[in-house]
Amino acid sequence: MSVAATAPIAAALGTRQNGASVTVLETHDLTKRFKQLTAVDHLDLNVRSGEVLGFLGPNGAGKSTTVGMILGLIRPTSGTVRLFGKDPLTQHEIVSKSVGAIIENPAFYPYLSGRDNLLAHAKMLGGVPKGRLDELLTLVGLRDRAKDKFKTYSLGMKQRLGIASTLLNDPALVILDEPTNGLDPAGQREIREIIPNLADQGHAVLLASHMLHEVEQVCDRVAIVRKGKLIEEGEVQEMLRRGEHLEVTIPDADLRQAAALVEQVPGVSQVTVENGRLRIAAPERAGADINRQLATHGLFAGSITPRHNSLEEFFLELTEGETSS
Repeated sequence: MSVAATAPIAAALGTRQNGASVTVLETHDLTKRFKQLTAVDHLDLNVRSGEVLGFLGPNGAGKSTTVGMILGLIRPTSGTVRLFGKDPLTQHEIVSKSVGAIIENPAFYPYLSGRDNLLAHAKMLGGVPKGRLDELLTLVGLRDRAKDKFKTYSLGMKQRLGIASTLLNDPALVILDEPTNGLDPAGQREIREIIPNLADQGHAVLLASHMLHEVEQVCDRVAIVRKGKLIEEGEVQEMLRRGEHLEVTIPDADLRQAAALVEQVPGVSQVTVENGRLRIAAPERAGADINRQLATHGLFAGSITPRHNSLEEFFLELTEGETSS
């Protein structure tokens, strides 16, 4: 299902003020209970114009329920959702005017071309500027296949056309709920290439996903949820820096002795021996001091390699080994 805007919200409300990012979506203490199950538990989120927020968690973590409440399709048990400060439950027009969303699979006419399908959507919406169709087909990489029938499209192409349909009237907030589900690696890559471009155009993008490598590649910030609770939020690069470490190999050395020496170096917070090498929790700049400390005591590093945890490793540490699928 796709939900598209029905008025040019970027012009009407302004997703940026004097070039500055503004808050498009906020939730506060958002909670949804289904009998004994708490699907969303006091969730605070915000998404700003010009950024991609990765809404990350295992299947069943409450992501889709949250999206339903943002769109006004599900009534919260408690807490609030605000789009430009307005409540989508009481001011329904704010969703139709400011949100474009893809939930599940977008529906199109199989025997029409990609362009004609977009044209049909545009006519239903009304007010779509002339030339917008070709602009969007170019954005999603379908300009060369615009005249081909939808039924001949790959799954990735169909999903890209779905994204184009949500952008026809320039929504301030774009919600993508598991947009690469069911796609092969090529299709997943096609979608990942589009998402940062949406933020570059000033849209606020909420990407709900359980695919950690996907979020790491395209998102500016990430909010990680487990069992409906927000357990971590921050910039992706900052989270990855928390896993910053050095791997040091020292041929023909007593690694326990070496570890004890390295622990004395300023900036080193932890040293462990793993797989015949030292794993040192320290910033990359500490490498020279570590090398000097070892050499002073007659130990010579074979290699000093900076490493960074992936978002997947960070997520697994947070969730104590739970998988994300």
